Amino acid sequence: LVVVYPLAYFMPGDDHGSYEDPFNTYEMIMNSSTIKWAFVIYFFTIFAYNLFAVLVTFMLSSVWHAILDNFRPITVWATDMFIFYVLTAGAFGEPWTRWSYIQLAGMFVLLYGTSIYNAPNAGSISLKGKWWACFLDFTPEYEEIKTEELDAQWQEMQKRFQKRTGSTSFYGEASPHMSVHTQALRGFGSPK
Repeated sequence: LVVVYPLAYFMPGDDHGSYEDPFNTYEMIMNSSTIKWAFVIYFFTIFAYNLFAVLVTFMLSSVWHAILDNFRPITVWATDMFIFYVLTAGAFGEPWTRWSYIQLAGMFVLLYGTSIYNAPNAGSISLKGKWWACFLDFTPEYEEIKTEELDAQWQEMQKRFQKRTGSTSFYGEASPHMSVHTQALRGFGSPK
């Protein structure tokens, strides 16, 4: 906004002699209620989008945020085609062209790549040697990641237990669940 917009103003173009004229834009916004309402609707739409993106990250995970974020270009493209074919009968929007197949394939690669990149997390596609995984098998790597995550969770639980109880073990000397006889058998209750 600070660098590109002034450059666009000084570049030659067909917007009152500039490539983009910010003063003309301001006048159009101030003198058109349609543009004002479009701006307000756009502002609150983007606000809601970002609000729900943060909510998805909080309630699910950043993996789901990344996956759902890739639906934005698909939604925009589908909306453009809906506007072109249904709402305006070809006046606005984007038609299906012979290049649209490449665009559709690119969006599939975008979604599939994001799903693979975030594996083995929930909502992701794990490459386990199937045809849709191009016969690539990363099962040992996924199991190693899961083991590391479980070890980290276990260590965190032990730290929380130690902090809360002051004991280094779930079955410490001061355990109320251990009978006097068991303590004696283990050597806890016997005189030294």
